Amino acid sequence: MKNLIKSYILSTRFKISIWYAVVFLILECLFGLIVYQYLYNNSLKKLDASLTSQAKAIMHILESKHIDIETFQPDSNYTSEEDLIWDIIYDVVIFNERNTFIQISSGPKVIYKSANLLETNLNFSEIKRPYMIFDFTDHKLSDDEIRGVLLQNNKYKVIVAYPKKHIVQIINSLTDIYIVLAPLFFVISLLGGAIISQRSLSRIDKIIKKTEEITAHNLNEIIPGEEHDDEFGRLVKKMNEMIQRIRTSIEYMNQFSISVAHELKTPLTILRGEIEIALKSNKSQGEYVEILKSNYEEILRLIKIIDNLFFISKNEHNLITLNKKKVELEKFLSSLIRNVNVLLNEKSKKLVLNLESDFSAFFDPDLIKQALTNIIDNAIKYGLDGYPIIVTALKKDSDMFEIIVKNECENVNEIDTEKIFNRNFRSDLSATKNIRGMGLGLNVAKSIINLHDGLIKAEKTNNSIEFIIQLPLI
Repeated sequence: MKNLIKSYILSTRFKISIWYAVVFLILECLFGLIVYQYLYNNSLKKLDASLTSQAKAIMHILESKHIDIETFQPDSNYTSEEDLIWDIIYDVVIFNERNTFIQISSGPKVIYKSANLLETNLNFSEIKRPYMIFDFTDHKLSDDEIRGVLLQNNKYKVIVAYPKKHIVQIINSLTDIYIVLAPLFFVISLLGGAIISQRSLSRIDKIIKKTEEITAHNLNEIIPGEEHDDEFGRLVKKMNEMIQRIRTSIEYMNQFSISVAHELKTPLTILRGEIEIALKSNKSQGEYVEILKSNYEEILRLIKIIDNLFFISKNEHNLITLNKKKVELEKFLSSLIRNVNVLLNEKSKKLVLNLESDFSAFFDPDLIKQALTNIIDNAIKYGLDGYPIIVTALKKDSDMFEIIVKNECENVNEIDTEKIFNRNFRSDLSATKNIRGMGLGLNVAKSIINLHDGLIKAEKTNNSIEFIIQLPLI
């Protein structure tokens, strides 16, 4: 149980639920603050408008009646100035719901104040402006802050004020509601987040379950769901593409392993058989020489296979470092041809060097030698007997030079010159002529030329095929 709880807490579902709830709570708080501020400001504006309207009405009546308090004399109708003022402003005060505190002054003398002001006088003599809205606190009148409007002219000063009690009550009620609802909304948002994350990530569970079922033995299966045009659909599509690449790689590795085992087994078997025959019976010197020559050819084949495999491994791990040197082309190609001539034994083929002019170039002689050996070996295997293999070297321009290996070949139109440099590619002629090989030689040659920032291509002309190598002089 603890592991399940821990697993859920660490899961993306739980994190999504928490984030959803937190974001929802933050939005709720922001909404509450906006509503709070709006209600407070709106209520305050309405109160200001009401107090201002009442003050203006009182001032208007006082001015329109032309009352002169200084010459007032009591009579049978009005015993005091307050009775006179009250009678004049009665309609204004009695029909206004916010007539809490009203005070009218004429100069320093207070000529009227509402009964709820008791003994308190609203003294704001320091205010000189004709109109002002202000806040003040007087605990004798109210425990809450009081909002007031002052309106004055040369003769009268009218103050109308009202406690903010009703505004505070509305805001406090809103706060109480939020205190109650906030935890409830948070719990609801947690549940909502859990449900949404559960439904959203249910497809991930299906993907995980199907992925767990796929092993090296059933890589032909695919993960369903890539038809959806959303994040999960794109994820499934990429995973299926990855599975396809893994399947291709495993098939290649299996095929490669079989090919390597077969290629190594054949010359080793030949070597073993010939050595056993040589040991079992006495041979003439000439027969021993022939056996040694045959063994030597098989050993060269083994070395070439191992060199190609070693190069591929190093190249795929970016471990090859070019060791460029200044090389004289005539000496280099002459030495190469002497070494390759051993492959021409017992074959009615010869190698011809065509060097237009002797010149030098900078490249890695060991790697270029391996590339040219692979190309010439390919020409020996697929070339027609009785026709020479021509190796030509020439300067193309001041920056580049070319090495061209040309040989006559039957059914040249069946050769796919675009795929011929692909790894493990073998043409139909391989089976027809019973030619052994893994299809690595030309791929290795192309990789070597690419490392030298060069170019290699194959072109078919009539009944011959040319391998054209372009390399920089420097």
